[in-house]
Amino acid sequence: MSDRATARRSLAWSAVENIGLMLISFGTLILYSRLLTASEFGLFSIVLAIVEMVDMIVRMLFHDALVQRDKASRLHFDTAFTVTMGLSLAGLAGCAALAPQFEQMVHVAGAGWVLAATALALPCGALTATVVAQQRRDLSFRALALRSLAGRLAGAVVGLGLVLAGAGIWGMVAQQILIVGVGSAMLWWGCQPELRPRLRFGRQELRELSGFGLSSIATQLLTFSVKRVFTIMAGALLGVQAAGVLNLAMRTVDTLYSVAATGVSQVAMPLLSSLRTDRSRMQRVYALATSLTCALFYGLFFGLAALAPEVVRVMFGAKWQEAAPVIAILACLALLQAPRLMMTPLLTAIGRPADAMIARAAELALLLLGLALLRDATLAWVLAVWVAREVAGFPIMLWLVRRSAHISVVDQLRGCVRPLLVSIACVLAILALRPLLDGQQWQPVFQLAALSMAGAAAFIAALLLIDRPLLREAIALARAKKQGAAS
Repeated sequence: MSDRATARRSLAWSAVENIGLMLISFGTLILYSRLLTASEFGLFSIVLAIVEMVDMIVRMLFHDALVQRDKASRLHFDTAFTVTMGLSLAGLAGCAALAPQFEQMVHVAGAGWVLAATALALPCGALTATVVAQQRRDLSFRALALRSLAGRLAGAVVGLGLVLAGAGIWGMVAQQILIVGVGSAMLWWGCQPELRPRLRFGRQELRELSGFGLSSIATQLLTFSVKRVFTIMAGALLGVQAAGVLNLAMRTVDTLYSVAATGVSQVAMPLLSSLRTDRSRMQRVYALATSLTCALFYGLFFGLAALAPEVVRVMFGAKWQEAAPVIAILACLALLQAPRLMMTPLLTAIGRPADAMIARAAELALLLLGLALLRDATLAWVLAVWVAREVAGFPIMLWLVRRSAHISVVDQLRGCVRPLLVSIACVLAILALRPLLDGQQWQPVFQLAALSMAGAAAFIAALLLIDRPLLREAIALARAKKQGAAS
């Protein structure tokens, strides 16, 4: 019972952290979009992508190894801390050394200084990387959640204040450094003194951590780097202004995706893992979960695609109207992303977690090749490469699930059809009502509200008409899950 209570508290604090960070992040995105130019926004998105990729290697190299080990001594943690701090300083020095080349790549005077300054976040994060691993090992998610929220909030307040004072892009630089710095300071001073790492080094401990750490970071980096590599290469090809439009669109869609996907992913893998010995039942639950996921994602994202012009006008302002069609295209990728969301948890549940990396590696290779072959690139062509990457990865995942879980492609996709029809009804309702509201000269915020309610009403009505059994199965699954948790 104590373990269950600890797990519930950990999940609760994890949810608080994820939702809080999402709200603060999206709120600052809206404000920055109204205060900064597309060029400033685009430049910082490229800088942040570079720093985040370096930071992933620095902070996560030994994280999983420290969390996973049955017995981890203080020398293990101190060795990881010493190497991590060294890597962070090397990363900072590398960003500073490459600043002139970066400035030439983006063709913006002073861009190198922005990269070098933002890289100051690397040693700030490295300072408590092993403390974070210790807290997660002990399931102490409360401290981690408070650390993340405090850092994000402090960075947002100071960053927005500097932008309002006329600092421009340097407000976003200050925000990033403070997000990491304040969070690390809180975690350092809040943890027990004996848990604070020291500069010590053990060769044996390094060997024990490195094997697992290198394989783990390779897997994580492959997944993490796809979007960052795309941001960097798109900025180099298109220039910072078009990169700003593209990044705003991607962050808008990603925010909604993270909200929807977090709830699904937290439940999917443990639920499927509990059924791995009963393959026939697991396949039935997988089919139901896919139908529910598609119903949720198709309604949200096809609705966002139809409402993109109004969303951009209300949230970001008319100067960002160029981002509306980009948001619509990215949102429509939910057609493939929704059924795919259940595939990785299924492969993990049956003991084949590395299979999903095959698709990720193919996607990254296609992305690099597609962008490298572009000549006289435009936003449309760069976006086409991104869409092609998603389209190419989807059949690979279908094949992997068929091979490993023995679920046919038809059975994997059967649950997508009715949610797709229901979502089409939602989109048609929005498209039919928009000309009527345009003639009334409504304010954008009221037009967005009216169209959203019409789309939601059409979605619910179509769901009741076309797929009422799905609602009954969802309710039954929720009740079974609740009863299982109570027992």
